[in-house]
Amino acid sequence: MLRFHRNRCVFDVSMKTDGGWQSVIAKLFTVDRRDAFVAMQRIHQAGFGLGVEFAVPRPIAYLPSMRILLEEKVEGRQVKGILLADDQSEQVEAVRRCAAWLARFHTRAPRFGNKVKPEAFLEHVREWANMVSAFGGSFAAKCESLMKKLGAEVPVEGTFEYCLGHGSYIPSHVLLGSGRTVTIDFDELELVDPARDLAWFVISLERLGLKYQRASDYYERLTGPFLDTYFKDGSRDAQRYFAFYKGAEYLHRARHDLYKRIPPVPEWAEFMLDKALREL
Repeated sequence: MLRFHRNRCVFDVSMKTDGGWQSVIAKLFTVDRRDAFVAMQRIHQAGFGLGVEFAVPRPIAYLPSMRILLEEKVEGRQVKGILLADDQSEQVEAVRRCAAWLARFHTRAPRFGNKVKPEAFLEHVREWANMVSAFGGSFAAKCESLMKKLGAEVPVEGTFEYCLGHGSYIPSHVLLGSGRTVTIDFDELELVDPARDLAWFVISLERLGLKYQRASDYYERLTGPFLDTYFKDGSRDAQRYFAFYKGAEYLHRARHDLYKRIPPVPEWAEFMLDKALREL
């Protein structure tokens, strides 16, 4: 088993085919997710297939009776591994390729699925704030201040263009091969403000410093190359509300640090909230 999540498990499976043994990725879901297979098909057929620079894994089959999705096993170096090594020029190149893939995805991928409107998203953020506040200490006051700032900056419907969002765009979901950049894990696709994916990736860079005890600015230096590359070809709308989505994602990660990590790491959660309050 490669990964375990609350609603799915991911396996590396060997299958016997007419051409011999083949390794594929198998995702076992707790509920029917034929929609995930269909979504991957649509994206793959829209210019993200075999032989292109920016791609997604080839969806192979969906087995409804077992709720299993089979997809291509992509060969390549995981961007997270590159970032944890010490070659700084290679790190910059890796985040630039991540940005270029995301820019292509936001501007070229077909637009379908659940539309996440700003006010509905803010309600989710408020739920995260309530959970973080309930942890005690200084969290309640900080969450109250942060929610006031987020409420004042909430995106205005009609001032940005919805696009297909990855939902969890982070370095561990991007693989680099020779002339090919492939992103995996398309289980949380939604129509969103493109700034949401940008915020996910940028904050995931910052959190590598926390997790692997690097200087606070070691990974933040990669934010500039990532954003510069994205905005060359990506959605210009993503600039308008980037700070709002960063603030929301800091709060999301704070909740994760308090309720998903065992044991909880309140120091990380406080660091996330302090960053959000400074930047909004």
